[in-house]
Amino acid sequence: MSERFNLNALFGRKSTSTTNRSSSQESGLVIVKEEAVKTQAQELLSQAELRLSLEQKLNSLKSDLDLGIEEYQQALKGGLFEDREEVPDDQEEDEEGAGEKRKQAMQNRLNSLIKRAQKTKATLDSNEELPQPSQELSVDYTLPDGSIETITLSIEQKLQEFISFYQKTNLDLPPTFETDIQEIWSDNQAEIELAIQENGFDDLLIIPGNIPLPELADKMKMENGYFEGSNFTTGGSFAGAVSKGVDKTRIILYHNTTLPEIQQKTGIDVHLNITLEDADKLYQQHPDYYLATLEDHLILERYHFEDTGEHISDYTKNSGHLLPGTTSGTRRVDSYWYPSYGKLAVRARGLGGQLPSYGFRLSRSFEKK
Repeated sequence: MSERFNLNALFGRKSTSTTNRSSSQESGLVIVKEEAVKTQAQELLSQAELRLSLEQKLNSLKSDLDLGIEEYQQALKGGLFEDREEVPDDQEEDEEGAGEKRKQAMQNRLNSLIKRAQKTKATLDSNEELPQPSQELSVDYTLPDGSIETITLSIEQKLQEFISFYQKTNLDLPPTFETDIQEIWSDNQAEIELAIQENGFDDLLIIPGNIPLPELADKMKMENGYFEGSNFTTGGSFAGAVSKGVDKTRIILYHNTTLPEIQQKTGIDVHLNITLEDADKLYQQHPDYYLATLEDHLILERYHFEDTGEHISDYTKNSGHLLPGTTSGTRRVDSYWYPSYGKLAVRARGLGGQLPSYGFRLSRSFEKK
């Protein structure tokens, strides 16, 4: 892959689609006048609305690409793609080829964005009728051995599962929760499908925004509760922890298994033994690409436990989770299931923190705009 990126060929031509929403709605929507009869046609989007949504996604992808290219060029100049031999005393030296792995990971993300943008622009330029959003997606994912796995996700089924889950845990949901989730699903369906196709995500979380962390921790408590590290309690415990990007309702795609099992099955790097500093850099570059907050982790842990009776962050299975999206004082948070105590451990460490039983979970987050 070239280390110079030119997006003019991709974004140089503007779409000629009409964006007059009022006139398009009159011609494109099927209006059912009888209030007692509610048909599927009432909920269909007009072609102009579908096209406008796709244009907005293309513009968003261009912004992400511009930022990604700038980050890549800075990393290239800063020597991030070279193996580090001199590091602080509390960190380990890079293994041979670590710099190249960082370079490949960043290139893969850029290639993914370019592929998504190309697909979106081709759809717009074709002027073909755009399909209506579907309640269910079936996507083929190619495993490293060449075999095909068909992954099917139904937003209707998952919504009912999570509403029941939150009722069981006594977590109050906002009144627009179901509507918001359906809107997120519809607005991001093409990106959701591509993310599954590229990464093999086989499950999703549905999470309400703006839930105070102390309340969420209380509702998500399992077995013997929590083991809080001293740095975490010094930082104010759950009431003092601060997370980014948890204010909005969101859908998160993820792999429904432990970190080593993800890597074994898909070949995806789960960053075992990575430092919190490097995890934080990955998170800052692409906050929507990782499950990085304590809020999301608590819901993941409890939901997985309710579904399987097992703990997805069991450190004895090398599946502890780094959570650089949540800070406790000046430190970053991490968490893992502590089987001998029957508790979920929550700790806070400096950026040099690093353990072989910890990794950084790849995911994909979509939120209400």
